[in-house]
Amino acid sequence: MNEIEERLLSALRQHPYGLTISELSKNFKINRITLSKHLEVLKERGYLNYRNVGKAKVWYINEDVNFLEMIHGDVMLTKLIKLDRNSFLSIADIKFLILPSEILQVLYLQSLEINNVNFIRDVGKRFGILMATTYKMYSGVERILNEDLLNEIIKLYEKIGFGKIEEIFIDIKTLDIIINLSSSIEALILKDIEDLLKEKNTEIKEYFTEGYFEGLLSTLFGIPMLSINKKTIYNEDKTEIVIRRK
Repeated sequence: MNEIEERLLSALRQHPYGLTISELSKNFKINRITLSKHLEVLKERGYLNYRNVGKAKVWYINEDVNFLEMIHGDVMLTKLIKLDRNSFLSIADIKFLILPSEILQVLYLQSLEINNVNFIRDVGKRFGILMATTYKMYSGVERILNEDLLNEIIKLYEKIGFGKIEEIFIDIKTLDIIINLSSSIEALILKDIEDLLKEKNTEIKEYFTEGYFEGLLSTLFGIPMLSINKKTIYNEDKTEIVIRRK
């Protein structure tokens, strides 16, 4: 968020009923076209909304926490979740099933029982598809090819509480992406059940995370992508996920 956008939010917080672009332009001494661009960006990111009063738009702070604010904001997902009367966790009108580490561990144990650990990968991929589809629905953007925006969406992984992303490398021309994690909930689970994994002669890697980024980025780009867990912090200094075109 740049300085103008921060100033706009600060000014509108002091005017709960909102301000027109003419009023904002007068206060900021910035032309209407420039202000309009920044206002639209803040609206796309879920911070602002407007109502029509005659021919004028009255801009105001959006009090409803929505999916775009979750991605572009600086707060953790857990701080944005509300429990509704039916005990569903929700952000705006979207219902979420949160996967704490205990549930992820149960899923691992179930997959080992049926000798299909790729079941975990499929769960992660479906979750990634859901998150990307939800973003596209809220933003109205069909294909995401902006590097800064991709960074913010990828970092949603942190806000969900799955781990800490240390570095993201994106080649927007080839769509090659490398994501390095310095911590991972899934790697801790692998430690807890490593004896069972070895007993089943199962390759030890972060199946959920691998699938999650494959589903997320395939849906954002609108083309099939392949995600590979090259390293895992389970037994190395970091987790490395490489994503490229299939």
